[in-house]
Amino acid sequence: MRETSISNAVSQKRTPTGQKLLFLLSFSFFACIAYVCCDLFKLPLFTYYPAVDEYVFGFAKMTESQGPAMYWYGWIVNASLFATVAALITTALPLPNKSTQYIAHLLWLAVWGLLPVLINSLNYYWTHV
Repeated sequence: MRETSISNAVSQKRTPTGQKLLFLLSFSFFACIAYVCCDLFKLPLFTYYPAVDEYVFGFAKMTESQGPAMYWYGWIVNASLFATVAALITTALPLPNKSTQYIAHLLWLAVWGLLPVLINSLNYYWTHV
């Protein structure tokens, strides 16, 4: 069996392998963007308090009685839901073959471009412990 590069497989997106790769690449791209947006705009789907094993819908501030709040789980679920919907839409769109090849390159650009923003947004948690 012959090895196929990601760009070639994605460019042939009407094949099952191309469709899967396009979905995975699109999901990864949109998940990066959605995760950083959920972090910056405080948009967790839920807040978890591990000390009392309690979940609260949406964003909830830390309280003395409940202990520290964990937003990370809510950010991951929110980003995954958004990325799944966006990747399904991207996979269903009749995009030209050439444009689908750029999704792999945009993924790396999004990851490396958003990494400093994400690190800076977490600076509060590192300095106010």
